[in-house]
Amino acid sequence: MISLLLGAALLTAGCGGDEEQAVRAQAQQQAAEQAAEDEGAAAASQSVSQAEDKAEAQEDDEASASTAEDAAAEQSEEEGRSADTTEQTAVQEGQEGAQAQATEARQSEAMEEAAGEAVAEGTRLITLFGDLTEIVYALGVEEYLVARDTSSVYPAATEELPNLGFAGALNAEAILALDPTLVIGTDMAGPPGVLEQLREAGVEVVMLDELNELDAAQIKIRVVGEALGIPETAEALALDVERRLAAVTAEAAEFERPLRVLHVYVRRGGVQLVSGAGNKAEAIIKAAGGIDAAAEVGIEGWQPLTPEALVAIDPEVYLVMDLGLAVVGGIEGLLEIPGMAETQAGRARRVISMPDLYLLGFGPRLPEAIADLTTYLRAVEAEIRSE
Repeated sequence: MISLLLGAALLTAGCGGDEEQAVRAQAQQQAAEQAAEDEGAAAASQSVSQAEDKAEAQEDDEASASTAEDAAAEQSEEEGRSADTTEQTAVQEGQEGAQAQATEARQSEAMEEAAGEAVAEGTRLITLFGDLTEIVYALGVEEYLVARDTSSVYPAATEELPNLGFAGALNAEAILALDPTLVIGTDMAGPPGVLEQLREAGVEVVMLDELNELDAAQIKIRVVGEALGIPETAEALALDVERRLAAVTAEAAEFERPLRVLHVYVRRGGVQLVSGAGNKAEAIIKAAGGIDAAAEVGIEGWQPLTPEALVAIDPEVYLVMDLGLAVVGGIEGLLEIPGMAETQAGRARRVISMPDLYLLGFGPRLPEAIADLTTYLRAVEAEIRSE
């Protein structure tokens, strides 16, 4: 448009008379035509702009509608997930409730049938290892005990029984002098030659495999009860332990962030080990809501305690047993072991110590041990949160 106007002005300046008028008329006509053209272009441009605006508005409406649909779909999906979770929780709670009722019913039935049971007269029993001795007391037939090994320290009344020493280093003559009719132990008892001597002398010898899972207590209770001729009495006790276990493990499962726990085993003579996957410590740590820190990094069974291992594991909490802690001189002595003070647990002095038999005996008090460990871990969790 600007270039056209300049061209018309130059042309007019070079003409005169009719030509000038003609030129002027032509110029006027051209100007009129141009104006009309410009007006049409402007109208067309406005029409296009309006159309574009309308299209954009329609797109916005469609986008808004799509967004609303997406939001509605997402909300519906979330509600569906929430409903599924609620339904799953309800189903789980219903299953747990039904299982608890079934356990109670079996326990009640076993108690009724146990009323007529009794250990045979003349039974003279020796138990090797504290968990089995504790089971005999829990069954209420401790009057048949004639001796125990050095690990049998609970209940306190066991200390009144003759002590045969370490169950792995038995003496056949000392045992036979007590005229036992039944010896119950685990496969850690020995030497094997001594056990064979007892069998040859007519003593019934029952040996259990080492059990490291949470059902260990129930299995041992049933084996002891069967050996003593009181299976229904044992069944009632096993079901009671099962019921209590279910209650405490359900509560422990509520941890928001499980703590990484390392079980350290220390004894006289410089014995220093860490416990990993497959051991009792792993089972009870998990049951109490924690993570076995050694198992988490791939350590299995018992491994030597070294500074390198401790750095690799880097636990948040140490779990030890009372006797071991006393051997090294308490927490101060424990943290003087090379590497122990260099972990998260060591720097913060987070050490949980529990009685040996109570923690890893896996006897009738196992549910209470889990509950106590859960309580201790919750206290450590609260301490970490407040830091």
